[in-house]
Amino acid sequence: MKFHQHIIQAAIFDMDGTLLDTERLRFKALQQSSLDIMQLEFSLDYLMQCLGLNESSSELLAQQFYGANIPYQQIRKRAAQIELAMIESNGVPLKEGVLEALKYLYSRQIPMAVATSSAREIAEKYLQIANIEHYFKFLVCGDEVLQGKPHPEIFKTACEKFNLAPKNCFMIEDSENGLRSAHDASGVAILIRDIKAPNQRMLDMADDYFESMKDFKSKLEQLN
Repeated sequence: MKFHQHIIQAAIFDMDGTLLDTERLRFKALQQSSLDIMQLEFSLDYLMQCLGLNESSSELLAQQFYGANIPYQQIRKRAAQIELAMIESNGVPLKEGVLEALKYLYSRQIPMAVATSSAREIAEKYLQIANIEHYFKFLVCGDEVLQGKPHPEIFKTACEKFNLAPKNCFMIEDSENGLRSAHDASGVAILIRDIKAPNQRMLDMADDYFESMKDFKSKLEQLN
């Protein structure tokens, strides 16, 4: 598959905020949990800076915001219960155009994987509930790498599993931390807008930017 000057042989997707519209649910769950446990709601500033980070990095950031003694693991555990209850009641919302993009890439015989900061247990459950897990050859999850996003390890690991050079892989992200991970892995970094409007740093790191997955799929059709 052609994409500008690149020859694409695989596509590696972030999950939360890219495939699944779960970031808003996670914000709500974390704010409710933090309010219940420490009588203080996590700020939007803190949560926005957490986008794309794995659990350990988010905990370190929470300690910077709220002090070294913050009961982060207790808050995180309760938030996961709240979020899962919402998911089980209402399902997992897909981002606009995701299913169409997955079907298109599958029809073009482009193998796909997920590189997510979420733990494997959560990632597998959510992709199954969303009924899109069968599109992906494998997952690389935040609890399986030594260094989470924005470090490039997770995307480099996915490329190694595909036995492909990063320059031949789409790395599709929505967050600044995730985009830096893709950029530093030397992949073809695609930015899809989610909660956070892209700043100039993000646009500079991206090989291309799209308002939605629907727009990304339309671009692929035009180029191929």
